[in-house]
Amino acid sequence: MEGGDGVYKLAILGGGPAGVGILVRAARLGLLPQLLQPPDKSMRGVALVHGGSVDTLGVGNLGDYIINSNTFAKSLVTSVLEEKLDLDPPESVQGTFLATLATHPTAKRLMDAGNVTIALGELGKFLGAVGQQARLEMLKYTESSTCFVNTTALRVERVATAPPNDRALVENSKPPHVCKITIQSNGGAPTCIFAENVVLAMGGKQALPTSDLTASQLTKTWLSDHVLRDPGRVALAKVLAAAPQKKVCIVGGSHSAFSVAWTLLQKQPKDKSVSGVTFAPKDITILHRAPIRCYYATKKEAEADGAVVDKLDKCGSVHTFTGLREDAKALYQAIEAGKETRVRLFHVKKQSGPVQTQALDAATAIVWCCGYGTNMIPVTTADGALLKVCHSRGSSNGAIEIDLQGRLMHADSHQPIDWLFGIGVGFSLRAAFDEMRTETRADGVTVYHRRGATLILASMFGTAPVYGSDCATFEQMVEKCERRRKDDKAAASPSAASHNREANLQRLASAKFTVDRGTVVNTPTSAANSPAPPSKLKEPVPISPASRASNSSTTSTALGAAGSSKKAVGATPKGGTKSIVTSSPSPSRQSTMVRRSSFGEMRRHTSHSTLRIDLTGGSSTPTPSKPLQMTGGVPSARSCGKPLTSVAGGAKDAIESIRSVRRASRNQDESPAGYHAEVPVVAVPSS
Repeated sequence: MEGGDGVYKLAILGGGPAGVGILVRAARLGLLPQLLQPPDKSMRGVALVHGGSVDTLGVGNLGDYIINSNTFAKSLVTSVLEEKLDLDPPESVQGTFLATLATHPTAKRLMDAGNVTIALGELGKFLGAVGQQARLEMLKYTESSTCFVNTTALRVERVATAPPNDRALVENSKPPHVCKITIQSNGGAPTCIFAENVVLAMGGKQALPTSDLTASQLTKTWLSDHVLRDPGRVALAKVLAAAPQKKVCIVGGSHSAFSVAWTLLQKQPKDKSVSGVTFAPKDITILHRAPIRCYYATKKEAEADGAVVDKLDKCGSVHTFTGLREDAKALYQAIEAGKETRVRLFHVKKQSGPVQTQALDAATAIVWCCGYGTNMIPVTTADGALLKVCHSRGSSNGAIEIDLQGRLMHADSHQPIDWLFGIGVGFSLRAAFDEMRTETRADGVTVYHRRGATLILASMFGTAPVYGSDCATFEQMVEKCERRRKDDKAAASPSAASHNREANLQRLASAKFTVDRGTVVNTPTSAANSPAPPSKLKEPVPISPASRASNSSTTSTALGAAGSSKKAVGATPKGGTKSIVTSSPSPSRQSTMVRRSSFGEMRRHTSHSTLRIDLTGGSSTPTPSKPLQMTGGVPSARSCGKPLTSVAGGAKDAIESIRSVRRASRNQDESPAGYHAEVPVVAVPSS
């Protein structure tokens, strides 16, 4: 093996958003120092190979596109710089190369923009700043890690580190095979580096569909990736300006297709020498095979828009990865509503139907918007054979498929290749949730920075440092963090504090408050003249038949002390009466009231009234007290604390509210000597 001691732990081929995203994720998890300088001194750290210039490190071609972002301006900044110490494992930028980016002008501009879309060029400037800081961090570890710029990776070969019978290999715990990577700088000669693991992050590419279009159609076909950049937009504008008809046929129903239509309608070329193109109604045709979907943050939002919701992801969103967003979504909705007449849609189910053929033949220009393949380099196995890998949906021109650990897979056996990883555009990472009744591809810069990078780091460091405790997969980590976030939010919510109170009120509303036959209602005297606690009645006195009312009245009788019945009668709203008998007072307790709240619930309160229901039942000689002065109004039902005991018994459940308080005089010859009180009556509606 050449360069035996110069084996890197990891070689990242590609320095765009996906490749640099591995360093971003490692920094947030606190693993970057170990990645750039492994504890094993015989092993080198990271080799980052970037084919572009220094100023494109971290951004790649993203800043060249002339469309707006799919997500809000500040979302990308927060995904890189937000502190998440409450997660497991915790994420932080303190003490990392990311910390200085918080004050970077590009980050400030995006944060000031807030929750609005922004030009991809502005996002590219921030990603470029991230790439520059990552490179400066790697320069601190020059003995173990290297950042190559303006350098192209040519091929990867799997080679043996030593002859198979070399026992020293086993004793030193060195891998039996490593990857030999041939690289070449601009204008330089090819050279080789070695690495245990290789990450392919060289982006995607588009190709002309030679099998789907005729020769005449191919001559006027443009690729969407070219049209969405300023040079391509200018070139297409020149062709359309010179043509008598401005017919454009866009093939595809994804975000790229609607972005092309939006660009033609909204973006004029920067080249002032090129005149703008004015489109007439139906000049732009979009041919799509799959149904058009839009992204919605919630099911309620989707249903309000008239969308049919089949599935929701774990966050409750609709069509997270397959739905149109922002400008593309707004254009589609305007077309469907008939507000944008310059664009028409055709849902074609056959590859070469009459509608499709007519639209393609009549078009001045055809724009192909049917996805990306992979920028792939030759990879050979240890025996020198060309490695064949799985492609998404079986197409050799489509994106390369990777498993849920980020590894490429053998085309024949579908077994993962433990030392070869893929990330970014051109690699089909299956989403955790399938949105289209088939495998859904997860794409986006934040996906590369988080999920894609996390899968690779877990293979480098193991699951515990990357996924946290008790998690073996990325999906388990996400579920755990989501549960914790919801629990913390619920605990901090003001409604959480009142949850128990509301539950108690519900229980009180369904409770049955009645007066037991052995219960005596007393009026208290002052504390100084308070008698001894009464004893329990030995014999209850039966209710007088005379006190019973007709069908329109309700009567309730409580027994008085010493076998004497003291009645106070008040009219009910329907003319019925309610009779309550009082006995000796007790100053130590407050009366228990029942009222109907504004929400229709029965609530129990203790009022400031001097009337109470004595649960001890017995009576002793009462002490004369000042008559209770009532104004005829209902006593205050404002709560002043829980009652000492609940009302005993369960004879009636008809009490619904306190309707009025009335005076009731007592028969002087039935009252004890020196005792006089006016007792409020608890009136209930007649049954």
